[in-house]
Amino acid sequence: MMAKINVVLRACDVVVAVNKSPRPFHLDKRSLIKICFKSLMASLNNIPHTITIIGDKLSDELIDFFERYKVNLILGTYGNDESIKVSIKKALEFPDDEWVYLCEDDYLHKPEAFAEISTLIEERNNICIGRKRKLFSSKLKFTYPDMVIFPPDYPDRYKVTTKDRSYIFHSSTHHWRQVANITFTFMMEVKTLKKHLNLFEKSSKGARDGYLSDRLFGRKYFLRNKCICLSPLPGLSTHMHSDTLTPLTDWSKLVEIYQ
Repeated sequence: MMAKINVVLRACDVVVAVNKSPRPFHLDKRSLIKICFKSLMASLNNIPHTITIIGDKLSDELIDFFERYKVNLILGTYGNDESIKVSIKKALEFPDDEWVYLCEDDYLHKPEAFAEISTLIEERNNICIGRKRKLFSSKLKFTYPDMVIFPPDYPDRYKVTTKDRSYIFHSSTHHWRQVANITFTFMMEVKTLKKHLNLFEKSSKGARDGYLSDRLFGRKYFLRNKCICLSPLPGLSTHMHSDTLTPLTDWSKLVEIYQ
């Protein structure tokens, strides 16, 4: 049975970029949001899903744009930290066994992104690292850490100064690499979010994705409180900053399709 994916997308067209990094292809923020959202919708085609938009100081133009789609639009004046908290709170409303995709408004998705992710979810217990736990009978039971999915493939993972050893897995249709660093765009089961809720709430203050990553993910060993994070090879999305584009994909062609 295909997993249901609940998208909680944070959108703000007032701030061009929190980190001041330039946007690719000479896109203004409003156009970029529209293009990224259209790509998200296309990728979710035939996938069971819901979409909630957390609109932070949205312009009338963006409100009109989102209202053309079947989405739950929540409007407010939040700021970056508060919008993260609101998105987490919304994610907690979904059933424990469903998946939630917390997403920023500047991620462009390939058409096949969620089909590949759905296959990974269905096959995860056959491909992921496990851990052994003792039973009362003194036998060993093989179990699996909670999984987080990070759809882009960041180019800094290939730099000599930053690259690290990682496990590589494959589903029946795609390769996946273990990673230990994410942004605030990721997927997990709702029950996993609840398990680590205190950590997510702490990391939302100052949008500290590094703090979140350091405490959430295991590397070689997965204790009770550690998750494994997988990122696709090649990437299935890209963060739309000029210096973070996922490699080996001509993203300009997708931009042209959704403009």
